[in-house]
Amino acid sequence: MSDDTTPVEGTSPDEPSTDAVRVSRWQALRDSPLGSVVVLAVTALVVLGGVWVVNAVRGHEGATVELAFEAKPVKVGQEAPGFTATTIDGQKVRLEDLRGRPVWLVFGTTWCSTCRSEAATIEAVHNARDDVVIVAVYVGEKSAQVSRFAEQLGLTYLQVADPDTRLGSTYRASALPRHVLVDADGTVRRVDIGAVDQATANARLDELVAG
Repeated sequence: MSDDTTPVEGTSPDEPSTDAVRVSRWQALRDSPLGSVVVLAVTALVVLGGVWVVNAVRGHEGATVELAFEAKPVKVGQEAPGFTATTIDGQKVRLEDLRGRPVWLVFGTTWCSTCRSEAATIEAVHNARDDVVIVAVYVGEKSAQVSRFAEQLGLTYLQVADPDTRLGSTYRASALPRHVLVDADGTVRRVDIGAVDQATANARLDELVAG
């Protein structure tokens, strides 16, 4: 009975093919201590790369939070929805009590990288001018979280935790950061979504103060 097996050109029937040799060498490397280190290193790089991409996207687009209820959109020209809140220092803040002074409401979170970067800008504006009251509202955040955040960044403007998203819901602030400028009469003059730089913030506030 004849043997129908035909050797691969350039090899003998008893020699392993080139592909087989490569697979064998890879398996040997993979199973060796050095191979384990290489595999772990590659895995770590992939994970870190994924985290970097997620954070980069997050930072660029800001943040989105789920609200407790859906209120009517806050529109320019309408009276700003009233609220009473407590700052992380225990100070009571009523929007009605701030009548006579323009107010800058900043809605954000402590974990949003865009909000975090923007906080330094807002602090600089706060330190440079005293003609506007700045109130930061952290949607869905507890007081302890906000306190740590403010302490780490050295924030001195008013900081309000909004753990039940009541304030965020009232102003329909699901996309963050969100900025609402209220004039001295309590009327909404601007509503903006997204980070703001110092020059833009000052220009908007100058317009707000001028009426």
